[in-house]
Amino acid sequence: MTSALRFGAAALTAALLALSWAVPAHATTVSDYQRDIFSATNQQRERHDLAKFRHQACVQKYAVRQAKRMAQQERMFHQDLGVVLRRCHLHKAGENVAYGFDLGIAVVQVGWMQSPPHRANILDPAFRLLGAGARRGDNGVWYAAQVFGRK
Repeated sequence: MTSALRFGAAALTAALLALSWAVPAHATTVSDYQRDIFSATNQQRERHDLAKFRHQACVQKYAVRQAKRMAQQERMFHQDLGVVLRRCHLHKAGENVAYGFDLGIAVVQVGWMQSPPHRANILDPAFRLLGAGARRGDNGVWYAAQVFGRK
């Protein structure tokens, strides 16, 4: 790795650590976390010259439902997207799930955008709808879900 790349990675790590220290984990509300996921995801879409996601109540319901289920069980898993396809009347659906990130912006930038399959969902031009769910388990860990859709 070149020194410029090392410096860039180190600077990014330092900035994210500073951000996580500046905002205590307990200060983040569910609505802030979910709003930050949605906003950070649309920022990534804009950076790649893609249309922003639109909020849609049905995919939002399934994102929140999934985050709640994972938090209650204190484990990460995917839901049956066939149900989402049928109930939301979609032609295409996708999902990203994660846990352990104290901020919504971090789960997007550090988690999903650094993982090729998750990044592919975020940057898939066919997806136009987005729901973002987040809940904290009794163990204090955040669980997050994104549900993507195309009518």
